[in-house]
Amino acid sequence: MKFSTAITLSLVASASAFAPAPTSKASTALSMNNDVTRRAAFATIATGAIASTFPSAALAIGNAPPTFDNMKQILALGLSLNKLKEQVANPDTAEDALVGLRVFNRDANFYTNYAKNFVSKTVKNNAEGDARVVYIKKASAIIGSIQELLEGRQGLQGADAAKEAAVRVEKAQALIAKFVAECGIEDERFGPFIAAHP
Repeated sequence: MKFSTAITLSLVASASAFAPAPTSKASTALSMNNDVTRRAAFATIATGAIASTFPSAALAIGNAPPTFDNMKQILALGLSLNKLKEQVANPDTAEDALVGLRVFNRDANFYTNYAKNFVSKTVKNNAEGDARVVYIKKASAIIGSIQELLEGRQGLQGADAAKEAAVRVEKAQALIAKFVAECGIEDERFGPFIAAHP
């Protein structure tokens, strides 16, 4: 199996974790009900897993320029937040959003680690401290904080909590857009998302 095919299959599996569950209305936004799928996709992308499964391909990673396929999961996260914003902005659907947020918080470092692995392909030292990884780390923390906000543990209720939650989603998307803009890949598919989140 070619390395690019393996990455594509792992990203497809990972992307399916965000797809709404067909039988549950409550999991339409930021639905990540299949932790196993997400972890398997991440493990496949991680250098160590690739090295053990595809040794010759792993050697090529460090020399290959980054591609859209290497980081499209970050873009997928940003785009999935559109639905989350719709749900959290309406107090009547905030409970639906909480289902996905609780699952997200079970592995809140998933996207930070994904970004770190992406950046480590082009940065020799301290990928974790790279500004692009920090953007995703901050975005993940903001997304995760919405759970406590909607559960009333941050002092806001109803319309006030909904308004603040929507603002937080926008902040997270702006950080993700910075990552996408600075990822080192020029691709027209990034344009609409970057333009929508200055």
